[in-house]
Amino acid sequence: MKVKRQKTNKRNMSVYLHSFGFRQPYQVILDGTFLQIARLSSMNLENSLERILVGKCRLMTTYCVYAELKKLGPDFRPTAAMAKKLEKRRCTHEPAVPASDCLKSIIGDSNAHNYCVATNDLDLRIGFRDIPGIPLIYINKSVLILEPPSQKTLEAAEQKEIQKTMYGIKPVVQEENKIVKRKKKEPNPLSIKKKKIVQAEEAPKKRKRARKPKNDEPEQ
Repeated sequence: MKVKRQKTNKRNMSVYLHSFGFRQPYQVILDGTFLQIARLSSMNLENSLERILVGKCRLMTTYCVYAELKKLGPDFRPTAAMAKKLEKRRCTHEPAVPASDCLKSIIGDSNAHNYCVATNDLDLRIGFRDIPGIPLIYINKSVLILEPPSQKTLEAAEQKEIQKTMYGIKPVVQEENKIVKRKKKEPNPLSIKKKKIVQAEEAPKKRKRARKPKNDEPEQ
């Protein structure tokens, strides 16, 4: 991959990282159209996706995608075998529905679980461009392509950045009006002069009074 394209992909993924909360490993849902072309191109999916998304990935598909590939006949059996080995994103469709409908139901209106979608179904990609925050990947002439963020994604990212800025300014205003009480500083113990201990003067001892000697009895 060319250095310029690598930088472009990194810049595009930074939109999803900073504004939509994407984290590694990225969850990449692959549909049958993408898997079929990847197999015919002898592409190492895990390595190629990690290079284009500039990060670790978890590759997954759905039971509806697998069921659809099995129904398409012998030419798609190897691709169905590839899908069978992938991690399955659980869906609630019984019986299985068309793969495009399955992916639409998983993504929903907001892509709450931050999935990347790898598909060569142009109609599906066009529909997903109207939902903010979906990295879209496809294969063109054996080259993996990460679409630039759609207009809806860029608009939503801009709104999120404005909200972050407003949220960041509010606490600052409150701090300016807040009266900060200063704590009373404790005196430096080295600067305190030691008090002189004044010893109490000893009380004067009482003098013992000397006894007068008894006079001898008078002579008769």
